[in-house]
Amino acid sequence: MDGTLAPGTPLREVGLAEEFDVSRRTVQDALAVLAGERLVRHERHRGARVARLDRADVEDLYMIRLELELMAVRQAKAASAGAREELERAYDELRIATSVGRAGDIVARDLDFHRAVVGLLESPRIDAFFSTIASELRYALSILESYAQEASTRPKDALREHAEIRDALLGGDEKLARKLITEHVTTYRERLVSAVDEEEREADADADEGRA
Repeated sequence: MDGTLAPGTPLREVGLAEEFDVSRRTVQDALAVLAGERLVRHERHRGARVARLDRADVEDLYMIRLELELMAVRQAKAASAGAREELERAYDELRIATSVGRAGDIVARDLDFHRAVVGLLESPRIDAFFSTIASELRYALSILESYAQEASTRPKDALREHAEIRDALLGGDEKLARKLITEHVTTYRERLVSAVDEEEREADADADEGRA
């Protein structure tokens, strides 16, 4: 999540077992969990590697995210006090993380805010589904941070966007909330597509250089 292992990095079982002083079976189990979260991919005859997201991955993830958040907009007025308070709390934690300025914390709190938006639906099954894609969404945001320094270049703008979404949702302005969420998710999707396209170009260039 912090970019130490770049997309496409090989994950060798023997080396990881030695590094963490565990058995190869433990490493295999860990890699299987990460593969289930789509953070690791197994390639035939090449073993496990850190997942490399492409344009299709990003568009699929953000289509799901947008649909879930727009569903939440329709239910926001009927949300319980507890769900609304959770959204307020998530925004406050994002505000604090932004003021401190640690990119990893900002990424995590950003995702927590959108988890709280989806939480306005108050559906345990939808919450569970969101959790199944949360790791991949966080990974996607981490890639954006690595390539665009999102937390460093536009922290105040991003925080303002989240504040406007919170206010529209809690104020019951469904039309404005739909507009703001659609613009916000679309902007991040486009920025992330640019980031993964750039990462892919760099990977291809490195591969060409290696063959040369």
